[in-house]
Amino acid sequence: MLPFALAFAGSFGGVAPSAERAPYDAGAPLASLPVVRWSVRLPGMVPDVAAPTEPGAPVVAGNHIYVGYSGANALLILSRDDGRLVDSLALRAPVASAPVVHDTWLLVADSAGYTSRWSRKGDAWSRDWEHYSGAPILSTPLVNEEGATVYVTNVDELVFALDLATGNLRWRYEHRLDVARSAALELFGAPPATRANGLVYAGFSDGFLSAIDESTGSEVWTAPVGEGAYPDLIAPAIPLDEGAVLVSGYSKPLQRFDPALRTASWRVDAGSAAPPRMVGSTVYHPGSDGKLRKLDARTGNVLWTWDSGSTGPLQTPEVTAQGVLVASTDSGVFLLDDATGVERWRLDAGVRLNGFATPPAVSGNEVYALSNGGVLYALRGAVSPNAPAAAPWVIGR
Repeated sequence: MLPFALAFAGSFGGVAPSAERAPYDAGAPLASLPVVRWSVRLPGMVPDVAAPTEPGAPVVAGNHIYVGYSGANALLILSRDDGRLVDSLALRAPVASAPVVHDTWLLVADSAGYTSRWSRKGDAWSRDWEHYSGAPILSTPLVNEEGATVYVTNVDELVFALDLATGNLRWRYEHRLDVARSAALELFGAPPATRANGLVYAGFSDGFLSAIDESTGSEVWTAPVGEGAYPDLIAPAIPLDEGAVLVSGYSKPLQRFDPALRTASWRVDAGSAAPPRMVGSTVYHPGSDGKLRKLDARTGNVLWTWDSGSTGPLQTPEVTAQGVLVASTDSGVFLLDDATGVERWRLDAGVRLNGFATPPAVSGNEVYALSNGGVLYALRGAVSPNAPAAAPWVIGR
């Protein structure tokens, strides 16, 4: 099994949380070209590996940033003002995905295979329950609040439905790997589940996509969609109209798959490790080949292609007022003109930067990006609306 996400180790002790202040004004999404406001190295033991990766995507909520780090067996809670640590929730192992954060509770999964729910009373967090899945969890739990259910996937081709209030198991679905795939190398990862129209969609390392009844856990259908050397479905499927799904294998292809016909209405021979961004009838596809493609969702026609200059997989892009913001696993964060795909800006801190294994978190006019070097960058749209945009803006040179 190849390390799509590396193993983690370490521990961390938290400090008392700080007092809340007035919530941030979200404002327009990135109203002007960003500048670095602050950057901090996350606390904890620095992993002793040749090629570190930080897949714990930051989540911004209120005055805080919630983020996992491979050097800490905890979910870290940082201040948006300056990146200062204000609290941490002790876990069994590091967090390799984004938590689910609500006003008074949150859900987090760790790389030891545990999912836990925490509740907040005032400034104090307490654990309500935890569930052990038996294998590392590298993706964010899916919450169906209407059904009070949590759907969790792990790297052993398992999907669990848990009671949101108690953590009790409601059902368990195990995918049987294709015989031809079981003997081959596979990527170490499992996409988060998605859901629509009473179905939960889950992808697996042999390139199969399964639709599961969200109430019973019964398989409704399963079909092979991933192809190539690594057909693994690392990126979650995106449900579309009329039961179709947008799905991509790691090697290839990206396709609009019609379950009723068991075929694709269109396909592009490019794969991804992260889900595309859908905006109306437009798809922004972050390729595992380091290329971002803007496509027409109805036809699959490629409108433009931007090349990051490396083969590192791209992360899910964000579409902002200033353009398309996208991160590369082995280089920087880039801002592209939405109409042309031409690069306008980049975050490139030279030797201090080791790429980004998670997409930047955009909150109004602010952006938070976690590098593989364990550095969290806080960026904000420049105060001047006339900031230069003709050439890339590069830091750290």
